[in-house]
Amino acid sequence: MSHLHRLRWRQQRWRGLPRLAAAWLAALALGSPVSQAQPALSDAQAKAAVLLNFARYIDWPERAYAAKDGGFVFCLAGRDSLGGAASALEGRTLHNRPTQVRRVLGIEELRGCHVLYIAEAEERRQQPMLRALAGEPVLTVGDAAGFTEAGGAIGVTLEDGRIRFDINRAALDSAQLRASANLLRLARSVRP
Repeated sequence: MSHLHRLRWRQQRWRGLPRLAAAWLAALALGSPVSQAQPALSDAQAKAAVLLNFARYIDWPERAYAAKDGGFVFCLAGRDSLGGAASALEGRTLHNRPTQVRRVLGIEELRGCHVLYIAEAEERRQQPMLRALAGEPVLTVGDAAGFTEAGGAIGVTLEDGRIRFDINRAALDSAQLRASANLLRLARSVRP
């Protein structure tokens, strides 16, 4: 099988990933058992699993860690961001560091975040937060329309029962974050 043929096969395989398989992958990331009878994951659970997987496939510069033994911090903008599904992000190990979840309501609380998730409901706070984090080693993820165009690193949408995402390469570069080639390949689009 030629390299080009394998690449096309992989792209087709991921493009046509059925909802059950997507739910299975998300459940695997969250550590829950999966069976055919299990109900589909909620949108919040799927987004929490996707956040965890994004963090697995991004490399942070050393300066992102305040202390050698410090934790890996997921920050969630707003009180209800991801709801109870946020607990699936806490108490794991990521990049050899224990994970923590912190809810943030304002710009002054962004210090120490590694991943910042801005839900669509928090869209009015999106621009000030993105401006405050310009050049900082923080992966910004959001689900509002036009998130990557507004300067966010990864925009997530639910489309036809599947999670899709777009990547803003300039935002990653500005934050000195390096995405794996696999993550870039899975994106619906990668902005230069």
